[in-house]
Amino acid sequence: MIEESVAPGVSSRALLVICAVVTLAACSRSTPARWIEPTTGMEFALLPAGDFLAGSPPSEPGHQGDETQHRVRIERPLYMAAHEVTREQWARVMSAAAVAADEQRLPQVDINWYDAQQFVNRLNSEQRWHFRLPSEWEWEYGCRAGTVTAYSTGQLLSTTEANYNGDGPLPGQASGENRRHAMPVGSFAPNQWGLFDMHGNVWEWTNDAYDAERKVIRGGSWRFNADSARCALRYHHRPQDSGDSLGLRIVRDLADEERAR
Repeated sequence: MIEESVAPGVSSRALLVICAVVTLAACSRSTPARWIEPTTGMEFALLPAGDFLAGSPPSEPGHQGDETQHRVRIERPLYMAAHEVTREQWARVMSAAAVAADEQRLPQVDINWYDAQQFVNRLNSEQRWHFRLPSEWEWEYGCRAGTVTAYSTGQLLSTTEANYNGDGPLPGQASGENRRHAMPVGSFAPNQWGLFDMHGNVWEWTNDAYDAERKVIRGGSWRFNADSARCALRYHHRPQDSGDSLGLRIVRDLADEERAR
């Protein structure tokens, strides 16, 4: 369950980071901080319950009109995949087709929202845990990992930290590399909560609607500029759309016995 409210002001970054770390540590004492899904080997990181400031201030370079700042409450801890779903993991659930060794760690792309839903439905049918796409606010919560800046790395992001199109920097950012393709998941350092590639590489479907015709996607990609990789950036596609820089990351709800610990 997620609750939202408009914030009268912005808490300091230091306070949010300290609170997030303390909450995560307390949560991890009773429930494992990392969990491995047995069918695919997908690794999940435990995110604590808590609240955060979603959106961006008007002064943030790249700020859009749909990024009004507001507080969001994540009511329950949840597991979020540490990586985008890879081609090998997708094949294990959706088909028996072999994936070339040099492509196994690449993120699965060219999937629409319905394909993503089919993936989690098949995964759910094989075991007792419940998987799903994240809400867009769960996604931003994981991306920020306790920070309040444009990126989890601070106000700036370089192409040594994420895979985006470095030909399009924001003001104050230096130009960087344009790799022109997705990178194997985990090619860059994770954020403070152990989540990889939350900035760039491939866009990630969320479960939420942007409007009556489009779904929210988050995270930016190798095709798009630094602005696309900001924590607050809300992009969108029709659910039937797919593309070579559009993939997914999933979450798992905690089981009753895990929540009771």
